[in-house]
Amino acid sequence: MSIDDKLRSAIKPLVAEIAPDLYLGNAEEYCTYNYTEAPDGFGDNAAHVTRYLVQLHWFLPLKRRPHPKKKQLKRALAAVRGFTAPIVTNASDDVGQHYVFEFDSMEGGF
Repeated sequence: MSIDDKLRSAIKPLVAEIAPDLYLGNAEEYCTYNYTEAPDGFGDNAAHVTRYLVQLHWFLPLKRRPHPKKKQLKRALAAVRGFTAPIVTNASDDVGQHYVFEFDSMEGGF
């Protein structure tokens, strides 16, 4: 299962709209994600693992209460095999709420 599949399967039960990089739909609540791939697990002068530095962005209207679902999203991400527990940053502004969940994932093969 790819990292994209893992993210979608963890998030879709909580937030119906999720897209890589840029969401072009009309939903008031949605998630986007991006990640950086880095070589890791070096041995015999070669990388044997890919480390993903992942950001999941959750967007929702200003007046919606975020706390119950924010906890659910953190738990859902931490429950995925290979994902670390996320660090959450509030990046909201006067247009809407925006929470950034940052975490790592490791997969064999480079």
